[in-house]
Amino acid sequence: MSPSIEIRTLSTVEDCRTLQAVQDLIWGGDIMSIHVLVTQSNHGGLLQGAFASEGAEDTDGMVGFSFGWPAFAFDNSGGRKLKFRSHIMGVLPAWHGRGIGLELKKSQREELLRQGWTDHVTWTYDPLQRVNARLNVCRLGAVCTTYVRNVYGEMTDSLNAGVPTDRFELDWYLNSPRVHTALGGNALTAWRTTELQRAATRPQRRGDRLRAPLGPPPVPDGRPFALPLPDSVDALRQAGGTLLYDWRMFVRQAAESCYSAGYMLVDCLQVDQEWHYIFAPPD
Repeated sequence: MSPSIEIRTLSTVEDCRTLQAVQDLIWGGDIMSIHVLVTQSNHGGLLQGAFASEGAEDTDGMVGFSFGWPAFAFDNSGGRKLKFRSHIMGVLPAWHGRGIGLELKKSQREELLRQGWTDHVTWTYDPLQRVNARLNVCRLGAVCTTYVRNVYGEMTDSLNAGVPTDRFELDWYLNSPRVHTALGGNALTAWRTTELQRAATRPQRRGDRLRAPLGPPPVPDGRPFALPLPDSVDALRQAGGTLLYDWRMFVRQAAESCYSAGYMLVDCLQVDQEWHYIFAPPD
């Protein structure tokens, strides 16, 4: 990340209005209300902004943000314990690829550990978004055992329009060995291709680099399961037709099948030059 980036906690009305402006530039609609942001920032929520000295004047130099609040997790017996719900994080498109999202999550982790009331964080993300998958699973060390269908209903913003808002719900255990390994820049798993059960894709058209799911995914057979994911949701959207929807249903079916079999999402890596999720069996 550029040394000119500063991450700081947000609390004022002016801070929250700037956050709204950044959110609008990223998503182009469905902006969080000012009264919710101000109330949360002063009553247990955590709003953080990433600022660049060369950032745009109309966002007061803010180029990214994260936002979440205290919530409850439930164990198998229905008992409640505190967790932190990380609701949203975004970085301006012109600032992608500079590690700002990673630094925002690391700053969030540091602040929660400093406060000391929980080491469990959850959030959702679109499982078709490869860049987010790499950040969440590989760089941060989060795991996932939950797939939620159409969690936000139909949305019309530029990133979500046209397909159900299915999401992975992640668990991030801030002091776990896995998280320390990931934040140290180390690989989380080491699989041989021959060990993996794999779902398949095919070129959309002869000679086309844009790939499409090939048939229904197989049922997990006890081996680690490799599920391909698209390289670019934007490219699928631009291709038109049913390709984006087909990918949504393909990943939905495979992930739900893995979770029903007790598998856990543990990695996202390249297998034969295609990006895959890796689901580990119960043992």
